[in-house]
Amino acid sequence: MLSRAGFGMVEVVDGRKQRILQAVVSDYTETVVPVGSHVLAARYFMELSSATIRNELSELVDDGFLSQPHASAGRIPTDRGYRYFVDFLLPQEIVEPGLKRQVRQRFQEAEPDVEAILELAAATLSRLSENVALVTGPADQGSRLTHCQVVLTRPGHALVVVVGSGQRVQQRTTEISADHDQAGLNRITEIVNRIGVGKDAGELEVATMPASVPRELILEVAAGLRQLESRSSLVLHDGVRNLVRNPEFENPNRLRVVLEVLEAQRILAAVVNQLAPQGGMQVVIGHENTLEELQDCSLVLTSYRVGEQLWGTVGVVGPTRIRYARVAARLQLISQVTGEALSRVLA
Repeated sequence: MLSRAGFGMVEVVDGRKQRILQAVVSDYTETVVPVGSHVLAARYFMELSSATIRNELSELVDDGFLSQPHASAGRIPTDRGYRYFVDFLLPQEIVEPGLKRQVRQRFQEAEPDVEAILELAAATLSRLSENVALVTGPADQGSRLTHCQVVLTRPGHALVVVVGSGQRVQQRTTEISADHDQAGLNRITEIVNRIGVGKDAGELEVATMPASVPRELILEVAAGLRQLESRSSLVLHDGVRNLVRNPEFENPNRLRVVLEVLEAQRILAAVVNQLAPQGGMQVVIGHENTLEELQDCSLVLTSYRVGEQLWGTVGVVGPTRIRYARVAARLQLISQVTGEALSRVLA
C-alpha cells in the first residue's frame, strides 16, 4: 500500500477528468513531451472531441493538477497531479515471473556477506527501476571494541584508532603526556586491548586498568565507540548514470545539486531515515521533499525485514515523472529478496 502525503488532496469527483489526468501522466511519463488535446483524442479518447478535452484540461490546470508551459503547448502534470495519480489512479503492476525468478536466483547465489548483499540490492534495483537506488542498513548499536591502536604523531599528540563491531573504524586525535614514546604507547595499547576487547563504551569506562594506562586515553577509546554507535545508517546508491540520462537533468546546474546530495551520504541517510516507512511504501513527490536539492525528484521507499526485525530501507530516486507503478512492484520484490538473503546470512 502506498502511503499518502502532501497537498491536502481532495478527490476529483468527475470520472472523465480522472481518465484524462491518468492519460496525461502516462503519456508524459513515456515521452517527456507536453500532452495536447489532439494527442489525447487520437490515442485515448476517440469518442471525445478535441474541444471537450481542451475544456477538461483547462479545468485540471485551474485545479492545479496540470500546468501549461506555454500558451500553445500541451499540458504536463504538476506535483499535485502526480500525487493524485499515485493516491487514486495508480494501476496495479506485477513483476514478470521470468524476471522475478532471475532476481531470486541472483540473491540466492549472493556472497554470504551483509555489505555484499546490500550492494547487490542497490545494483539490481537500479537496473530494474532505471533510476538511482538507495539501500540502508541498520545503524551500529552497542558497538564493542574489536581493537585499538595509539600512534604517536608528534610529541604530546597521538592518533587513537578504534575498531568496533563489524570492523567499523573511528579515528580521534588527542593530547598525551610529552614523555610518552611509541614503544610506551604500544605497551599501553596491548593492555587496553587485553582488558577492553569485547566491551562497549560504558563497560570500558568502568573497567579496571593498571595505573600505567592514562585515564584520558580510555575515555578517548570509549568516545570513539560511541561515535560508531551513533553513526548514520549506511546508504548505498547506484545508477547515477540513469539520472543523467533523464532530460529533466540535462541542465548541468540542476543535475549538480542532486548529485551533491547523493554523494553526501550523511545528509541522504538522514533524509531516508526520517521518511523510512514502518510498513507499506512511502512516496514523496517533488516539493513534498523537505530537502530543497531534491525538489525536482521523487522518492519511493519501502522497508525490509530480517526475520521479524525491521532492518532497513530500500528506495528509488528519480524525476517526478518516474514510473510509479513499475517502481513500486520492483521495489517490493527487492525488499523481499534482500530480507530473505540477509536472514540466511545472519541465521
